[in-house]
Amino acid sequence: MKTYKWILLSSLFAFSIASCKSEEPIGPVQSIVLNQTGLTLIEGDSIVLTPTITPSNSKPVIAWTSSNEKVAVVVDGKVKAMARGNATINAKADDLSASCTIIVTRTDLPYQLVWSDEFDGTTLDLSKWSVETGGNGWGNQEKQYYTDRPENLRFENGSLIIEARKEVYLTNNYTSARINSRDKSAFKYGKIEARISLPVGKGTWGAYWMMGSNITSARWPLCGEIDILEHIGSQPTMISHATHTSEKNGSKGNNWYFRKNVDGVENNFHTYAIEWEEKANEGDDNISFYIDGIKSTTIWEPHVNATVQQWPFKQDFFVILNLALGGTMGGSIDDTIFNNPVMMKVDYVKVYQRK
Repeated sequence: MKTYKWILLSSLFAFSIASCKSEEPIGPVQSIVLNQTGLTLIEGDSIVLTPTITPSNSKPVIAWTSSNEKVAVVVDGKVKAMARGNATINAKADDLSASCTIIVTRTDLPYQLVWSDEFDGTTLDLSKWSVETGGNGWGNQEKQYYTDRPENLRFENGSLIIEARKEVYLTNNYTSARINSRDKSAFKYGKIEARISLPVGKGTWGAYWMMGSNITSARWPLCGEIDILEHIGSQPTMISHATHTSEKNGSKGNNWYFRKNVDGVENNFHTYAIEWEEKANEGDDNISFYIDGIKSTTIWEPHVNATVQQWPFKQDFFVILNLALGGTMGGSIDDTIFNNPVMMKVDYVKVYQRK
């Protein structure tokens, strides 16, 4: 029995020694190299990055990260291109790392006309527009009463005419008109353009703008507002572009805006437009403002952790056209301007989207 135990113990000892000799010790990672150091991908494409570790028997946990997950994401080495822009993919093993620069490209589809009204008829197309009426100041201390009468809203020579008038009407001393496409036509992203002739006269406040379609539930300013064009007669050459959000709006006095001086905007037709792009660059949306096809300015979605309070422009918006009098932006009204017709003329409104 003692002999058997000795033989068994000797065998186990010999096996342990042999096992230890056959397994090489695992040392720290000495280097990590990726099979690619720079790539250009098309938005939507995927590729797998393969790391080579030295020594080869090292089995570290590799931590994969992207410098811009709006542009490219990575999971266990598989990279997916999310949006046009640049990102660096990093693979880290122990204290060493390797990286690959990713450039994501996108060829924008051409714009296609998806909606328009050229105002060539004799009456407003009520399948596209609604007329707003009332004289309650419209949240801006405006002085006019909006009506649906032909004196204020009509068609002449292939254009929509919005005429402001000095006259006593119900509770107000001035009248004008306002239309919108709410609950009938709304748009998310695209090129939204109108050709407009603006009125002359101190106290006028013509506007071509958009409001978030969720205004009933979200209310202003959380619904968002895009002012493609605002013009006030007290500054005849000034064109204002603006946005309003819950975080930055006119009520707080901190809304974003850009103003540009353009000669001859009164009583002359010009085109006013936005190009509202999804993931325009680096994964961020933007809105660019144009006058006669020339870009005035661009506003960008905040890059990091943007909230609906900061950037509500990821939903449908409807179009509004109106000519106000006085108010917080229009200022005091010079009644002598009504010695001549005070009219905002709209040749067309067109909406294009990439298809």
